[in-house]
Amino acid sequence: MGIQRHVVTPREDFYRLYSAAQVDAVADSLSLRAEFPYQLTYLGEGSEMWRAGEVPSNPDLVPMLRDINSLLTRHAEQLLALAPPSSPIQIVDLGPGTTRPVRGLIRHLLEGNRLAGYRAVDISAEILELARENLQSEFPDHAENFELWHGDFTGPDLKRVLAPERTSGHSGADPFRFVILAGGTLYNFAEPNQVLRQVRSAMSDHDVLLLTLRIDVGSDRPAFMKQVSVGGPHKPQQLAGLDLLAIDRSWYVTETGFDRMRSEIFVRARFLEPVTVTFDAEGGSRTVSFEPEDTVVVWRYLYQDSAAVADQLTDCGLQVRVLEHGQDSQVVLVAATPAP
Repeated sequence: MGIQRHVVTPREDFYRLYSAAQVDAVADSLSLRAEFPYQLTYLGEGSEMWRAGEVPSNPDLVPMLRDINSLLTRHAEQLLALAPPSSPIQIVDLGPGTTRPVRGLIRHLLEGNRLAGYRAVDISAEILELARENLQSEFPDHAENFELWHGDFTGPDLKRVLAPERTSGHSGADPFRFVILAGGTLYNFAEPNQVLRQVRSAMSDHDVLLLTLRIDVGSDRPAFMKQVSVGGPHKPQQLAGLDLLAIDRSWYVTETGFDRMRSEIFVRARFLEPVTVTFDAEGGSRTVSFEPEDTVVVWRYLYQDSAAVADQLTDCGLQVRVLEHGQDSQVVLVAATPAP
């Protein structure tokens, strides 16, 4: 007799958490890409990892996280040199998370009377509430004027959040904007080039795109880049999507490795038993099935060197103006403007 197939339906909180369009997006991604969209794991329970302090499964990454969180602050004056002298600066934070990477830059601009405003947009209401709490704690006299929008910056909400706006209090001048994707947010997406092109198309001539990333320097590579590691390392929230689908963790093993063709680090689930998930989708019931040895990617990170990062931005219509390594050479700050 063969192994009995597990037939499951997503948990009730799956349908409370996700809109009908997002349910369809999950089913499509599983069916077409064998991937659970990682950005959707920041909703609901998945947001709790941020509230817990973003403690990585690998303690060796703690100094690197501190470094990447301080890049914008350490190079603030270099970034301000890209703007006209004394011009007001508005920050647009795409996917703010804890706001830890940007708080030092906000303080620097406030102290120089250069902050024209702060606006953040995130797909997760829970993340936005955490961001609001942190900003209110750090900037009690200013945070009530900060704007936090619930929306998807990879879709139509991007043009809304980047719509031109005149800011009072600075002689009515158009603010110069820093559009920020911090902490490697960009490289968690399955199609980062598509996200970059969307951001580029919504930017104006008064915008600078700021990225903080972990890059490949060709040394100190983790062991799983040479051989897939079974059982980790991975963060608990990376399995949150499969948990919501009611896929028991005993039905698969996790694998962490490196896809050389795509230059991506990945975490995936490799099924040990056959599983079928039945969705109550907008267009009717639909199923997605997995057989033993099938895999589903639950997290990915584009891992390339600084030259490849610059080439990628160029291909997406952006011109690199600043590329600075952190104290740890594996993290960089990149500033880019729309190419002429």
